[in-house]
Amino acid sequence: MSDKEKEGKIHEGLPPPPEEISMAAIEEGEKPPKSMKYALTWVVISVVAGIAIYLIPTPEGLSDRGHRFLALLVTILILWTSECISIGITAIAVGAGLAFFNIQPVAKAWQSYAHQAVVFVFTIIMMGVVIAQTTLPSRVMNWVLKVGGTSVKKLSFTLCMSACFLAAWTHDAAITIILLFSLLPMFLKMGLTPAKSNNFTKHFLLVVPLGAACGGGATFVGSGRSPAAAEMFAQVTGYNIGFLEYALYQFLPSMVYGVGTWIALMLVFPPKIKELPTAVVVTKQPPLTKNEKALTFILFATLALWMIGDVTKVHVSIVGAGFVIAVMLFNLVSWKKCLNEFPWNPMMVFGSGFALGIAMLDTGAGKWIAEQTFPIFEGAAWPVVSFGVGWISAIITSFMANAAATALMVPVVVPMADLAGTPTLPIALTVPLATTFVLLVIGCPPTLIAYGFGYFTQIEAFKVFLMRTIICLSMATAVQAIWWSMIGMPGNLDMMATPAKLLPFGVEVLPPPAP
Repeated sequence: MSDKEKEGKIHEGLPPPPEEISMAAIEEGEKPPKSMKYALTWVVISVVAGIAIYLIPTPEGLSDRGHRFLALLVTILILWTSECISIGITAIAVGAGLAFFNIQPVAKAWQSYAHQAVVFVFTIIMMGVVIAQTTLPSRVMNWVLKVGGTSVKKLSFTLCMSACFLAAWTHDAAITIILLFSLLPMFLKMGLTPAKSNNFTKHFLLVVPLGAACGGGATFVGSGRSPAAAEMFAQVTGYNIGFLEYALYQFLPSMVYGVGTWIALMLVFPPKIKELPTAVVVTKQPPLTKNEKALTFILFATLALWMIGDVTKVHVSIVGAGFVIAVMLFNLVSWKKCLNEFPWNPMMVFGSGFALGIAMLDTGAGKWIAEQTFPIFEGAAWPVVSFGVGWISAIITSFMANAAATALMVPVVVPMADLAGTPTLPIALTVPLATTFVLLVIGCPPTLIAYGFGYFTQIEAFKVFLMRTIICLSMATAVQAIWWSMIGMPGNLDMMATPAKLLPFGVEVLPPPAP
């Protein structure tokens, strides 16, 4: 089937967009395809940059493997951000490069492409492809429009904060896929395809995953980085953070960062459309079919099992696989159509992102980067140290999954903070909040899922990510300093052994308890 026929099939059942609601002409026009000269130029630049990094004498404290890894990483990043060749091809080059340059054994270089987290993302994206074959996305969007109205600014804020709140109670990737597929019917009615992407589509395709990513750090349920931070902190200090205690510290800051995310998107990609046309708003839906009712039941059962994963101890990838198997077992949708419409490139990129993350851990490159930058903030007030740790975390997590970045960062920054006389708990809990501020789409599943729709480039995403990181980490300095000291977060020193009261810009050592 040709691309043109596929696009026609996607539009089946939708009325052709009238001229007055075809928004593509309002925004910037269609971009020309990249030339062979452009592709070859950037391939050469990426290879030369990698060689240049490798020829630099290996810095003290960095292993030779780590040095080779950083050289390969620079090459891959340039290839990805320039998009001079398919991102899927670059993703394959990651595994090949790790093995060829003896950075990782051959088997380990490729194992990450089938990592449990990669399988989970596969099931999440397949969930979206399945849902797209039903009327469920239109129904969800109808509800969102009732709440948010036809004002584009109000709808944008409603979507951002809804994604942020909902992602705190189930996985952020699941919320992302459901809401993004709910947006597609609206885009199609407006005549907005990836080839005609504009500020409006870029704004909405980014506001959902970034809002959900913020909410993912609010509780243990939202994403893997939250329990990872608590577990690593317990291993380093012996202090256990419970579910409710963690939510008390992190929920409010996560919601505030949702607002910061929305502000960043309004600054970088402000939609020129101010009101949605009436023809876009769905006013009436047909009754649910028998298959849609069954799919809805399986969907909610899947979400419920993800939420209680800490109790059942069943990995999210197994639950996700169960969803796919159940849907196909009962023949609720067409498996052939799912395979045809599944975006395989993002899957390859996510697998390669995990391969890079594991290599960064194994070679010690991630720890070396953190150790070079952390001393800059030594001796400063804890909110300033937190700000610095936030930036380090954002940079590290851009090259690996945020759960892996959190597991890497907490054991590094906590002992360093303790040696500098800085309270360790606020520094440790900065990491799972800051690892949501990715600078590349591979940094977390929600952004990678959104990228797979093809409505924005990595450079366009980077502009938003950078603005969001600047705004939210600046807000964090004030929000965390005020909120955490207000609710009584421990400011204990000496690896939590010496009791201390956390103050907005310092600590007050408490007298030892009476015998």
